[in-house]
Amino acid sequence: MAFQFDKSNCIVVGTFNMYIFHPQWLVQRNVIDEGTEIGIETNVRQPGFRFRLPKFQARLHVAPTQLVVESQDPSFNCGEVVAKALEKLPETPVFALGNNAFYKAEPSEAENLSPAIREFPLAKPPSPTQSLSQRTFHAAIKRGEHEIVNVQIALKDDLIELACNVHTELESRPRPSEAAAIAARRFFNDRMEAQSLAQHYFGALTPDAPDHARI
Repeated sequence: MAFQFDKSNCIVVGTFNMYIFHPQWLVQRNVIDEGTEIGIETNVRQPGFRFRLPKFQARLHVAPTQLVVESQDPSFNCGEVVAKALEKLPETPVFALGNNAFYKAEPSEAENLSPAIREFPLAKPPSPTQSLSQRTFHAAIKRGEHEIVNVQIALKDDLIELACNVHTELESRPRPSEAAAIAARRFFNDRMEAQSLAQHYFGALTPDAPDHARI
């Protein structure tokens, strides 16, 4: 495939008691399998903890305003970990959730993108001291009442970046934590839908999302 997987994550925005999250709690609540190696990092600049899962090239980051699970392993289901955590904390206020995936390609891949992008005029900067370092194209597709799929491609001097996001609004839902867990479990389905839209709008070919979870 022309675009290569870089990383993915599932982010839920809310109000979290970050001190609940520790390795024993994660294992006892079956958020993470028993026996999984867990490394702990602290954030000296702002409140928060980060748990590393080396086996899955993954990290779980919890802060007062968000919970993030990210991985560089394309077959790791970040959303499933988030869903399991939320199900153990049903009273936690949550406001929005995002399933995200990021890809990279060589600059030469621009030749295979859609004509609208290939032929977009490269206007010269108004000053000789300036240079054009990036062109960005974005499409937002509304999906139902509470969800938006965002696909964005950025052409830089040394690479092309593709970002895929499915944003789910939760604040107005009657049971936001439950809705968040359902949205998190669409992690791979959301990725495949966003990939399809990226191909439709940009001509960007990406690897298929896995149809199973590694947790």
